[in-house]
Amino acid sequence: MSSEKIHVMSAAGAIELNLSVSHGAVSVTVDPKAVYGRVRVHTAATEGPVANAVTDTTFTERGNRLTVSVPDDSVGGMGGSYSVMQVGGNVVSFNGGVINTGTMTGMTISNGDIWVGGRQVVAGGRVVAEQGTVVSGAAGTITVDVILPAGSSLAVSTKNAETTVRGDLEAIRFDARNGSLQAGSVKVLESETHNGSVLLDSVDEELEASTHNGSITIGAYNGRRGSARTHNGDVTISATPASSGRLAARTHNGNIRVRGAGHLDLKTSTHNGRVW
Repeated sequence: MSSEKIHVMSAAGAIELNLSVSHGAVSVTVDPKAVYGRVRVHTAATEGPVANAVTDTTFTERGNRLTVSVPDDSVGGMGGSYSVMQVGGNVVSFNGGVINTGTMTGMTISNGDIWVGGRQVVAGGRVVAEQGTVVSGAAGTITVDVILPAGSSLAVSTKNAETTVRGDLEAIRFDARNGSLQAGSVKVLESETHNGSVLLDSVDEELEASTHNGSITIGAYNGRRGSARTHNGDVTISATPASSGRLAARTHNGNIRVRGAGHLDLKTSTHNGRVW
């Protein structure tokens, strides 16, 4: 048993997909033979906050545009940073100093010790992982599998989800707190991450990528306008003769390596690193 929701587009052909998911993994395949876009949101969990997030996922289709919203799977729906202990069918979640017991039964708290379902999970204020006890984040992982027809575009907004794209897209917009992007060929790339790397086979028209902690790598840059910025990470770009215009590469703590850009208006800068 598992939890899943599936949406198949009613409109044929290329689509613009806007996906919002807090945690998990996003896998996108561009299929030239596909007639209708398809999105499957699923998890192995059958109950709990992750399963609920899948069940509560919404799909909004307007023409060739599809918006998919997967709710935050933090326990209790309160957001923030959670630690979760799952013992059998009972779940205890902590958000700062708050204990959210939800529908859990059979819980005992005494002098810094906690028992759930007859098993001790905290002793003297410290988590103890007895046999059969799982100490982790919210139980289960959300996976989003996407099939896109050729000529489609993708926008992903996430807190902590890795995104992989197989195939060529018109445009990618990627906004992540902690998550990396790996993709094939795209005409226009707009990417902003805090902790995560960006790796693309090629960018054909416009490049705008920035990350605080992570690297930016473009295998073949054919564009007419490009900018790549990192604070802690390397920038590696291979420009082709088809590229034109201005290309900027900046990093504070990292190296910059730009190849084949002698014909471009190239601007590079690094505070602690090398440029070659």
